[in-house]
Order: sequence, then structure tokens, then C-alpha cells
Amino acid sequence: MIYLDYAATAPLDPRVYEAMLPFLKPGGLHGNPASDHLEGRRAREAVERAREQVAALMGATPAEIIWTSGATESNNLAIQGALEFYASRGRHVITARTEHKSVLDTCRYLETRPSPQGIRVTYLKPQAGGAISAEQVLDAVTPETVLVSLMWVNNETGVINDVVRLAPKLRERGVLFHVDAAQAIGKLPVCLREVPVDLLTVTAHKVYGPKGIGALFVRKQPRARLMPQMHGGGHEQGMRSGTLATHQIVGMGEACRLAEAAWAAEVSRLGLLGTRLWQELSELPDVFLNGEGASRVPGILNLSFAGVEGESLRAALPGLMVSSGAACSSATREPSYVLRALGRDEELANASLRFSLGRFTTEAEVDRAAGQVIRQVNRLRRLSTTQTGDAPPERSVQKEASQNGLHQDSGVPFDYSARVWDLFNQTPRSGCFTEGTALIGRASTPASRSALVLHIKMAGNRTIADARFQAYGCPTTIAVGAWLAGHVVGQDFRKLSELKAPAICQALEIPEERVHTALLGEDVVKSLLTQIHPGYRPA
Repeated sequence: MIYLDYAATAPLDPRVYEAMLPFLKPGGLHGNPASDHLEGRRAREAVERAREQVAALMGATPAEIIWTSGATESNNLAIQGALEFYASRGRHVITARTEHKSVLDTCRYLETRPSPQGIRVTYLKPQAGGAISAEQVLDAVTPETVLVSLMWVNNETGVINDVVRLAPKLRERGVLFHVDAAQAIGKLPVCLREVPVDLLTVTAHKVYGPKGIGALFVRKQPRARLMPQMHGGGHEQGMRSGTLATHQIVGMGEACRLAEAAWAAEVSRLGLLGTRLWQELSELPDVFLNGEGASRVPGILNLSFAGVEGESLRAALPGLMVSSGAACSSATREPSYVLRALGRDEELANASLRFSLGRFTTEAEVDRAAGQVIRQVNRLRRLSTTQTGDAPPERSVQKEASQNGLHQDSGVPFDYSARVWDLFNQTPRSGCFTEGTALIGRASTPASRSALVLHIKMAGNRTIADARFQAYGCPTTIAVGAWLAGHVVGQDFRKLSELKAPAICQALEIPEERVHTALLGEDVVKSLLTQIHPGYRPA
């Protein structure tokens, strides 16, 4: 397994684990930080020491750090808390289409929530490179604007927004500025003594700390005010009630301390690794860097691969842990809304991978990852229905896959049957015959953006002597093509009429949610039958 998904979550640093251990192990320090006894005071001292460490990383004071369960809660508290407290000032919010879901969904909830005045949200479209400019934000400010919520670094592309230049201009206009800095902390120099942001979100698991703990910076001078969203005890200056998770807080503090100490060296190393990965992958034709031309943090590389289908690309790389904004579980998919906002069409947005490197990434892993991607992109492009040349079957690197997300002891992902997985890997009889020497059946399904082509050669009037296939689509689509090409050889063409979707589903153990791939195969067979026997009429 090669882990290149640090932007989703970073592995726990062993030193962070050791710092947390005294507050977890039997016989350790288990007092409630709110309790007024020896164990409680020790826990409270650990919490306050961690608060100092988090504040130091971002150039804040410890009193400005409010503990939360993570970035999602911090974003909710900042946006809803500020709008409720400052409701008398106005009801307008400015954000971007490329924000994290915890910001976008919160804003959409506030838009639809019944209220006497109603919340109005402006969603800014990013520039071509993916950044939101200071001018875009300022042009959208109205006398009713209470809050601007903008991420410092985009979580999908690594593009940096000009928070440093925007913050003082919003301060001049009396508009609160909330920044989601989950991807910025540890990657950029963040000093809130110099950048007048009012509210700032951070989380531990992006900087090699534990999951389930984060913080919200709430400026003291000039004071930013929030209406609490959780009630019951008045913890955290009354802004976030609930018993503090000492072990997680200690872990976040240690993670921030390590990030501050290693920042310069780590940024330099990740920059070199990211450049190395891009140089290797850019040797492929028709590969697009999302965020090109904009300032980006080192270590996050989002690429779109033309000519391949997204689900098949991801399935072909099971041992490579990378992210994609797209998802496919049936005949329809939702491409990354971030990449769509950048202007990528659905096909390219769906065929995109985010490589995010981190503290434990090595040069050897970068080289192996690049090699795997290059091999699989080339293989899938050769299979594509847009290609005309024949290509020999090629074994993939599937056997390098880890067992994470696979059927126990089988190496087959949960999404596919063993037969589908084998045919997708091996792709027997892929390619096509010389133009004019074969009959060609074609079918496509716009809903799933899939296409299948079956080439056959006849021996006499009835027998199919040979077959080849091409396919563009998910692994099941490719498997259907490979199975049909092998199954029809030696058959009397009249037997083709038996190859309907139920028979294909049964042969390949295709689940109901992917039956559209079997229907695609059935349509290809019907297309061939009408060519072999002009009098044939599909049922």
C-alpha cells in the first residue's frame, strides 16, 4: 500500500501517540479537567499546555483557542454562532462554491431555515486557476454583509486564497472574516497577530494528530462574539459546552508543537516530492493539473486524466491510496463540485485524482505511484472505444493491492464479483480488428457515460471465428465486454439472441445496481445480430 491521501487525514505521528498514552492507559491520568481535585488539576494543566501549543502554531493567544470536535464543528460554530449573535447587523454571507461541505451545507441550511428576515448567501465562482480573489469578495460586500467565510487552502486542489491581503480590507469595512485553515496549518506560515482574521478553523488530524479534536480561534481584540451552538455547563468560555477529551487535546497540542518545529524543512521536502511526482506524470499526454497558474501549497496535486473513466482508473489502483471528488455506485455519478466550479467538464472531473503527500512519504513511494498510474492510464486508454489500433492484453498491478476494502482473503474489492474483477484485470481479447475485416456492434449509455464495442469475424455464414472488444466505462462495463468477446467465439450467431441482460448478470454475478452494464452488453449483441442477419428483429 502506498498512502498518498494526507489531505484527507494524516497518519498519527508516533510521538503524538506517546504524548497521549499517559491519559489513556490503565492507571494513567483520567481526571476531568473541570474537576477541582489533584487529578482534575493535572488534566487541566495538560489541556492548557496544549492550548498554548496550538496558539503558538498560529500566532494567537491561548485564550483565543476554543476546543471543538474538529473542523466541521468549528465551521458550524463560527458561521451559525456569528450570524445569530450579529443578527441585528444584517443577514448577508459571502462564501465560495469551492468551500468544504461543512461550510456550504451550513450556509444552505441557513438559507432555507425559516426566520423573520432570512439569510442571503453569495457563492463566489473561482477564477480559472481556482482561487477567489480579494476583489471578488470586496465587490460582493453590501451594507447587509455580516460574514465572509473563505478557506485559506482548498482541500481538493491545494490552491491558496489571498487571505493575507483580504483580511485587513474586510476589517476596514466592519465585516467579520471566518477562515477554514484546516489545510493551511502546518503548510503555510499562519500568524494571526499580523493577519486580522476574526475566526479561524483548525483540526488535529490534518497535522498528524488524532481524529475527533479541533479548535476554533475566536479573536479577543477586537472581540469576535458568537452565540453558542451547544449548551450545558458553560465550558470553553461559554462557547462550547461538554467535557473535554484530555487525551485528544494533548495529542493536538503535541502535533502542533511538532508542526511548528518542522515546518520549514517539511515544506521544502514536500515541494521537491510534489515536483518529482508531477514531472513523472506529466509525461503522459492529456493530463491536466487542476489549479495550474495559481499559488498552491506543496504536497497537494490534483490531476485530471483525459480518455479514461474515473471509476475504472480508481479501481485499477487499489494499492494506491489517493482521493477523488467523484463517486460511482450505479448508472449515475456526481463529479467533484470543486473541479466543476473550476470549469472541468463532468468527464474530466470524474477522471481526477488528488495526490497528497506528507511527513512519511518517500521518493521511492512517489516513483512507484507514478509508475502504477502511468501503466494503468495507458492500459485503459488502449481499451477505450476511441482507439482504433489493436492492443495486446496487459496484466495490471492489481496483486499489489492491500486487503483494505477487499473481500477477505480474495483480493477482490467489495464492489465487484471475483469474475468481474478478474476480467477487468486481465482484459482478454481487448482491441479491434483491421477496419473492414469485421462486423462491429456498438452501444452506449449516456446516463452512465459508458460505451461498448464488439468486433467479430465470421467463419462462413453462421459461426463466429474470432472477437475483440473495446470499452469505456466502469470496471463492470469492461468486464462485460471481455466476457462477451470470449463467450461468442465458436458460437452459431443465432445463439447470440440468448445473450440478454439477465444471462450476462448471472454469468458475471452483476448486482442489481449495475444492471445497466449488462443492458449495454445486450444492446451490443442486438446491434451485431441486425448486421449478421438483416432480417433479425430484436425482441
